[in-house]
Amino acid sequence: MAVKYIDVTASSNLFTPAVRAFGDIAIIGRGGFGTGTGTPDFKPKDFSSPSAAADAYAAGSTKLTAEAASGATTVTVAASVPTSTPVRIGAGATSEVRKVTNSAAATGTEFTLTLDSALTGTHPVGADVKEEGDNDLVRAIAAAFRQSPPPTKVWGVQVEFGSTGPKWDEAFAKVGKLDVQIVVLANTPLNSANAETLGKLANHVSATEGDGKERIGVAMLDGSLTADEAVALNTGDVKKERMVLVAHRSADDVAAATAGVIAGYRPHISMLLKPISIAKSDAFSDSEIDKYDRHLINWITSPVLLPGQALYLGEGYTADSSRNKKYIDIVRTLDDVNFRIKAALIQAIGNLRISRVGLRSVDTLVQSVLAPLVSQEVIDRFTIVIPLLTLLDKEPADLSAAEAKQIKDARSARQVDMTIEVVYAGAIHRLAVNLVFTG
Repeated sequence: MAVKYIDVTASSNLFTPAVRAFGDIAIIGRGGFGTGTGTPDFKPKDFSSPSAAADAYAAGSTKLTAEAASGATTVTVAASVPTSTPVRIGAGATSEVRKVTNSAAATGTEFTLTLDSALTGTHPVGADVKEEGDNDLVRAIAAAFRQSPPPTKVWGVQVEFGSTGPKWDEAFAKVGKLDVQIVVLANTPLNSANAETLGKLANHVSATEGDGKERIGVAMLDGSLTADEAVALNTGDVKKERMVLVAHRSADDVAAATAGVIAGYRPHISMLLKPISIAKSDAFSDSEIDKYDRHLINWITSPVLLPGQALYLGEGYTADSSRNKKYIDIVRTLDDVNFRIKAALIQAIGNLRISRVGLRSVDTLVQSVLAPLVSQEVIDRFTIVIPLLTLLDKEPADLSAAEAKQIKDARSARQVDMTIEVVYAGAIHRLAVNLVFTG
């Protein structure tokens, strides 16, 4: 072996900033209620297809532990069933479908279910009590994946039910740990009964969840409300720039479908007139649309100028424009740029020095994030200002006492201030055309 005076082994340890999807979705809602011998798994589950969600949240089933007589409005079963769950009692031609309005523990192993209407027949002990149709989570996840382009990933978070109803706070705590950008409550329309619950959603998405966990919430208006009743609900906790409200006349979970539409596009793409795949929605009148438009509520529309009679989002509003974040793409783009800058700068933390070279490196890292966004026309231009770097660029002898103290204080505190100004050119939402004919 030849003698080597200097032995160098080359290796590479390149830094790759973290990335994230356009928008992963978390849907909180009622899943399968399990059986008399088992309980549902309430841990969040991620899905890349609706069929996987249907398998994970299979229809629940239990049995009668006491005879259910004709005319009864309550039955006793072996498992707790969430409120608002439609169940089929019995089998064959004599079976009956009822909705559970309340579930209360009768004994340690039995539960009393209150039904929305009296039974017309008698059902013996041991008769089946099965969930009728798909549950809220399965329907909502399917609605999100039905969009084109579809979301990349949808998380299902099955809400637990206690003696007082759904345990929303526990469910939001679970969502807080997920890497998602959009949060929805399955089959929970905004009306007077659900205003407090959807206020919890608004507060959740508006709270600081940590670096990189910024998110928005999507809620649908109750389709049975008039326009005047609907717009009056955009108030209180719900009226936030991180909330998206949608008016509709469809039987589908329009909130989940809208979340699927948003997640399928890059953050800077406007949601105006983006197609949405839902069951046919009755059209709104011009006066209704005007009311929704004035109160920052989006609506489902089918413009006659677009062929095919497809359905589209009528606007891309957030629920609050008071801080100049009137449109969904503004909030999402800010979140995306924020995430990209932090992901690039994290390598500087603990490594770069508070010196001319160190701060020049910080400036370069930010430019490496923003310059490609300019070329992609996501943003128009940007400016980076690091006041301390201006002082470090001066000759030490030329610094005033106050300037020298600023440098000393920054190095002592190990903290540097930086301002980034980004010019964002939003999409065209309105055109004013003067068409003049002359003879």
